[in-house]
Amino acid sequence: MKEKVLTLCRRLKKCTLDDLVSFLEIKSQEIEQILLQLENEGCIKRNAEGILYLGKNTVSNGRIEKKDINLMFEYRTPEEKEIIIKGFCLEIPPQKLCELINLQTNCVCHYYAIFRKIIYDRQFKELLQEYDLNPQLGRYRKFYEKFAYFYVYNGKVFVSDKLLKTDKKEKGFTKNEIREFKITYSFLTRVESHNTNEYYMYYRLAEYIWRRNKDYKALYKDLTNLINNQQTLLGNKPTGFCSGGRYEN
Repeated sequence: MKEKVLTLCRRLKKCTLDDLVSFLEIKSQEIEQILLQLENEGCIKRNAEGILYLGKNTVSNGRIEKKDINLMFEYRTPEEKEIIIKGFCLEIPPQKLCELINLQTNCVCHYYAIFRKIIYDRQFKELLQEYDLNPQLGRYRKFYEKFAYFYVYNGKVFVSDKLLKTDKKEKGFTKNEIREFKITYSFLTRVESHNTNEYYMYYRLAEYIWRRNKDYKALYKDLTNLINNQQTLLGNKPTGFCSGGRYEN
């Protein structure tokens, strides 16, 4: 159905929600959810004039390309690896951390970006497992004109860059889940208000949720285990380190 909505938007160039309901003959609520996804992906734009078609995948979604973390750490000593991981857990800016280690700021940003991706991927995998067992109707909030989708399982908040869908009936949030979501969202809006960089927004939101209510020792232990597990899964590779590509902090 998402492709049908996108195809119709492309043909009409400019339309309204009523136009889409009339042509597709499906409920406006279902179309509204699809439009949220398409707007988040940069395919359409909504304003006072209606729904405007922009083109498929015209805007970057802030994804980080896959990198082999073994290659990243191959030429780093154990001491340097410790400094990089500790710096991230302590939220030391790359511009300052590079004074403690023989790396350029850009390369430190590269490490930080990959750490965020690992954190996001783990929580997203866990979210999919929970959702498959017990589908939940996600809630969305807007950051930097993009929509982030939230779910709560076992008192833990998860974030996704896409709205999860299933043929099964999705349950709503319980009172406790609503409370936990509101507390976490309030926390995210505060930390995001001090961050003017919207790149890799979903990874950053996952990072902030990961940091919440944890002290440095817990963060360091968890991230170290995550990195070690990732390295074990990938296995050792022979060469290469830091492509030099720019990653924003």
